[in-house]
Amino acid sequence: MTDDAWVAWREARPPTSLLHLDTAAVGRSSVATLEAVAGHARLEAERGGYVAQEQAAPQLEELRRDLAGLLGTDTDGVAFVESAMTALDTLVRAWPLAPGAHVLVAPSEWGPNLELLERHGLVTEPITTDDDGVVDLDAFGRRVGAGPVDVVLVDQVSAHRGLVQPAAEIVAVAHEHGVPVWLDAAQSVGHVAVPPADAVVATSRKWLTGPRGVGMVAVAEQHRPDLRVRRPAKLPDVPVVQLLESQEAHVAGRVGLGVAVREHLDHGPGAVADRLAEVGRAVREMAATLDGWEVVHPHAPAGATTSLRSTAGQDTVRARELLLHRHEILTSLCLPWRAPGERIDEPWLRLSPHVDLTVDDLERTAAALRVV
Repeated sequence: MTDDAWVAWREARPPTSLLHLDTAAVGRSSVATLEAVAGHARLEAERGGYVAQEQAAPQLEELRRDLAGLLGTDTDGVAFVESAMTALDTLVRAWPLAPGAHVLVAPSEWGPNLELLERHGLVTEPITTDDDGVVDLDAFGRRVGAGPVDVVLVDQVSAHRGLVQPAAEIVAVAHEHGVPVWLDAAQSVGHVAVPPADAVVATSRKWLTGPRGVGMVAVAEQHRPDLRVRRPAKLPDVPVVQLLESQEAHVAGRVGLGVAVREHLDHGPGAVADRLAEVGRAVREMAATLDGWEVVHPHAPAGATTSLRSTAGQDTVRARELLLHRHEILTSLCLPWRAPGERIDEPWLRLSPHVDLTVDDLERTAAALRVV
């Protein structure tokens, strides 16, 4: 890793003295993305909200095409909503599931997803994993083959420690037994490649570095005729998946996401994924040199996200505050509610830099972690 790596990516963003190691919460949008959001908001005030939306139609369709490629579907299969959680809620409501339907989830599943499934009366069951939390594909195949399983929900990249699941292999095994797979790609789109699945939910604000308030749901073509949606009279010709969209929408955010996604594609998703893998390795190598901190599951497959456990009695909650307010380093605190299936009994410190991480950033972080 060199100090001048991905300099253009950082220079495209507003300058700041704060070191952002929290992309897994909210990524840093570029100046061009922010200007696109502001520009559309001004246009709404100048020309009217619906006129502005009509004028933005070509940009929104380009965004839909771009996202279709990233989410493994076609243009008709993408709908815009407000967030990844809204996307999952929308998907559960639209999918033809009976009350008490059986959903397989990994122990690393995002806690709020589990709560949402429970609210909808669905029954969850943990998938067998290895010691690092990676889905055991052989055991998974036996379980889906034994039935009954109505759907599998997988966080492709877990939020609390960056675990990367073998999503493509999970989809392939489930499909051998006729079981659909939903991928939660909130932490993976813009981070690692998202394989085609029966449905995908995602968000703008993390690794794609788009605005907050925009989420996406994608549904594979074979499932669209079975979706439980109502077609209003004013939308006679809209593709069925797009009927899942909220009509009162943050259109300016969608316009901004279009710029962010185009920037991501211009850099090259493969190149970004490779760089983020390098960034994650560099953070874990740095952390291995520190007394008082250790990497959580250091041998698990991971991308750019790393969680650290204190080993010398530090108050991790206090450490996160000191990093922010004394050292101007932004990180996240990971509490047990994020992945209750893993039965975490302590807070972890999560570091999730983007492609612009430098050697100086690593040294600054290491120095701060030694004294908090």
